[in-house]
Amino acid sequence: MAAVIIPIGKANICYVSWTWVREPEFGPLISQSNDLSAIQPQCFEIDDFEADWPFNRPFDYIHGRELAGSVKDFDKLFSQAYANLKSGGYLEMQSFRIEIFSDDDSLDKAVFTKQWVGLLQEAAIKHGKPMANMDEWPDKMKKAGFDDVMTHIMKVPMNPWPKDPKQKAIGRYMQFEQEQAAPGYTNALLSRILGWSKKEIDILLAHVIGELRDRSIHQYAMAYLVYGRKP
Repeated sequence: MAAVIIPIGKANICYVSWTWVREPEFGPLISQSNDLSAIQPQCFEIDDFEADWPFNRPFDYIHGRELAGSVKDFDKLFSQAYANLKSGGYLEMQSFRIEIFSDDDSLDKAVFTKQWVGLLQEAAIKHGKPMANMDEWPDKMKKAGFDDVMTHIMKVPMNPWPKDPKQKAIGRYMQFEQEQAAPGYTNALLSRILGWSKKEIDILLAHVIGELRDRSIHQYAMAYLVYGRKP
């Protein structure tokens, strides 16, 4: 029997890869998702995952990725995920906490980055969609009915400052990703919610990216992986 999965949030090519790798053992895999990339062939549906879910058959696996700042009501989201899973199915949530950390005092030099993160959190809260509430997810998933809820929190360097080759490579990728992504959500939140001008935002981002490229600032983010099983 084909497994059925539904990703919500960011598109991720891993779904296609997982389909190909797992097919010999479990049969073909059907993925139904809200996709931000170009329209895929054969089948494509667009839905608002915060609205009432319209699906008429349960899923084996529901995956939410990078939903920080995208959800007003996680209780509703988790309850709908629970209702749309088969018995034994899993909900998995992955997201970065919109906050920066350091294990030394080098973060004292990241004055603009700390200001930037504080502004993003302030705007997100005013918008009703917090960006740093991942610690609440496990209890909310349990409240929705999930069993075996597990949380894994991983440190992720924001630039290639670590000495370890693997962590250095991760930091390089993260720096590139942040330089590409930061203007999008910064412009939206600071202009629409806090009333900043484009010039003010551009100046702040220039300083933030400058600090991001400074390897003497040992900043890292926290990546959260939270999942649970429907009995």
